[in-house]
Amino acid sequence: MNIRKNRQVVQEYERAVIFRLGRLMPGGAKGPGIFFIVPCIDTYRKVDLRVISFEVPPQEILSKDSVTVAVDAVVYFRISNATISVTNVEDAARLASHF
Repeated sequence: MNIRKNRQVVQEYERAVIFRLGRLMPGGAKGPGIFFIVPCIDTYRKVDLRVISFEVPPQEILSKDSVTVAVDAVVYFRISNATISVTNVEDAARLASHF
């Protein structure tokens, strides 16, 4: 068995959620540091915990007093729990950008 293929490195700003035979491994997300996986049995997903930002395109809205106002925004979000994010949401960044 080749140890290099089994060894995975998770950076300081990442966490790895490990699944064994499709089921979530107990103990939550791993990282930062080195962890080992069993080939063909374990799969994992790395989750970036850094703050992600994106701009909302400007929109013109009509206020209550019938004045047109141009509104734009910047959205900042961060994943705080990697396990919940991976098991409940397919792509957090894409989901956040739809609102």
